[in-house]
Amino acid sequence: ASAEELARIPSPATGRPGTLSPPRAFNLMFETQVGPYADSGSRSYLRPETAQGIFVNFKNIAETSRLRVPFGVAQVGKAFRNEITPRQFLFRAREFEQMELEYFIDPEADHVAVQEHWLREMERYLVAVGIDARLLSRQVHPPDKLAHYALACTDVLFRYPFGEAELLGVAARGAYDLRRHEEASGR
Repeated sequence: ASAEELARIPSPATGRPGTLSPPRAFNLMFETQVGPYADSGSRSYLRPETAQGIFVNFKNIAETSRLRVPFGVAQVGKAFRNEITPRQFLFRAREFEQMELEYFIDPEADHVAVQEHWLREMERYLVAVGIDARLLSRQVHPPDKLAHYALACTDVLFRYPFGEAELLGVAARGAYDLRRHEEASGR
């Protein structure tokens, strides 16, 4: 928006026009410098999630393991996010360990049934490790709130002392990631 247009946009907080700050670049990826020189050629970003390594290696995993869909791949690793503020315990951490499980199914399969199966399995697991089932609930993402890659997503919420928040999510990602890697690599 131009400065003139910005002056007419009402603030979501106050409803008054002309109180918004100018637009700024926003990036949740954690930027760093690699090497001894701090210039544009040394700029790098620490990974904000662990899943992409699974998608990049999908073909290699499938061929060397002689697997056919459906099959799953899990990994644990460090992830880094340039979050806005370090409040609310782990929900705003900059560096953390996360586990990702990607379960690949035939693109023609019923992703709704498979997603429900995994939601039940995850809830059973959480109860088996000692979490009180009464502290768990689900939140289904409406279609207009889904990530660009998702066909569906449901979060399993936990009632913490400070309120209810996401403990884990089960997303039906479809073939988005594999197609994008295939397009970029030509393989």
